[in-house]
Amino acid sequence: MQLHDIDDLPFHQTPTPFNVLATSDVHFSDGYYFATYAKDWYISAGLRLHPNNNVIDGFATLAHHGEQRSCRFSRALRPDYTALKIGPLSLDITTPMKSVRMTLAESPIGLAFDLIFNAVAQPHMEVPYRHWKYGRLINDLVRYTQINRASGHVDCDGQRTNLDAWHAIRDHSWGIRASMGPRTPSKGAPGESDEADHRRFRIWVPFEVEGHSGFFQTHEAIDGSTLDFEGVLDFDDGRRVKLVGVEHQIKYQEGTRNVIGGSFRLRDEHGMFHDYTLTSGGTSADVQGSGYLGGWHDHERPGTYRGIGPVVESDRYPTGKDVVGSGPPHIPPKKRFGQTEFPCFLEGPSGAKGMAHFEHYVFGTYTPYGFE
Repeated sequence: MQLHDIDDLPFHQTPTPFNVLATSDVHFSDGYYFATYAKDWYISAGLRLHPNNNVIDGFATLAHHGEQRSCRFSRALRPDYTALKIGPLSLDITTPMKSVRMTLAESPIGLAFDLIFNAVAQPHMEVPYRHWKYGRLINDLVRYTQINRASGHVDCDGQRTNLDAWHAIRDHSWGIRASMGPRTPSKGAPGESDEADHRRFRIWVPFEVEGHSGFFQTHEAIDGSTLDFEGVLDFDDGRRVKLVGVEHQIKYQEGTRNVIGGSFRLRDEHGMFHDYTLTSGGTSADVQGSGYLGGWHDHERPGTYRGIGPVVESDRYPTGKDVVGSGPPHIPPKKRFGQTEFPCFLEGPSGAKGMAHFEHYVFGTYTPYGFE
C-alpha cells in the first residue's frame, strides 16, 4: 500500500493509508461541484475521485447564448493521488470551507477560466441519503452545500470577461452512489415496497438575496406528495433558521419541462413564511454534457477507467428554454435527460434581489403540473 503526504495527518479511521478505502464498492466516490452564474452566463465545473476504480475525473461547462459547451477530463488516480488536477483542470483548496480556486488553463471548446469561490455562509450538511435495492445498499452518501461568490475571469473564444463577486455555489459529496463508476445492475424479483424509489419531482435550490442566503431541497411523488424536505436560511446578522416546508408554483416553457419562472413559499420552524419570485436568468444547462448519466463518448458514467490519461473530450450543442431534451449529440435523443440547471433571478421578502441556482427535474409522470 502506497503512502502519500496526507498520511502524515492524524485523521485515519481505518488501518490503511488514505488512498485505500474501508469499502471495496466500485461506486464510492468523493468530489465537488461548482457553479457561478449571471445574466445569460452559467459556468460549472467539478472534480471527483473514484479510488476503487483508480480514477479521478472532472468537467467544465459553459451555457451561454443558447449553446452548451462541455469538456470532460479523466486520468488514472494513482500514483498522483493527492494532486487535484487532470490535464488543464485543477482545484486548489486555499482555505478549507472558506475559499477555493478552480482553474481551467485551456480546452478544445474555446473556454478557460481562473475562478476563486469565496463562502458567503456556513455550509449546510444535507440529510444523508440511503437506498437499498434487492437487499443491496446502492446509495449511501452525504453532501454539504454552500453559498459562495465567485471572482476572477473567464475566457470564451479569446474574449475575457471579468467576474466581480458573481453569485455562486459549491457542494462536496462522498459515499456510495449508484450513478458513479462502472455499471453493476441489481436484478431480481420485485423487492420490498420500501426499496422502491418513488421520487418523480426534484428541486434543489441554493440561493442568495440581499440580507440573507438559503438552501432547500425536496422530492415529491407522482401525485405531488412530499417524500422529503430540508432547508435553512442564513441571515447577514449570523442567525440560522431551519426550514420545514415549501409550496411552489413553477412556470415551464410551453411544450417542455424547462423552467422559465415561478414562485415558492418557504415555511420556517417558527411558523413564518418567506415568499420568493423566480425569473429566468438566461441559458440553462444539462448535466449529461458534464459526464453524468452516460454522457461520456463511450456512453459510460463518471468513475469509469479510461486509461492513464489525461483523457480529454468535448461537445458543443444548442440549449435553452425552447430546446426539448437537450444533451450531447452522441447521446440518442430518447436517452437525453434534458436541462436541469436553471440560473434564475430571485426576488425575496421586501423586494430583496438576488439569484438562485434552481436545479430541477421531473422524471416521468407528475400529475400536479400535468406531465405524463
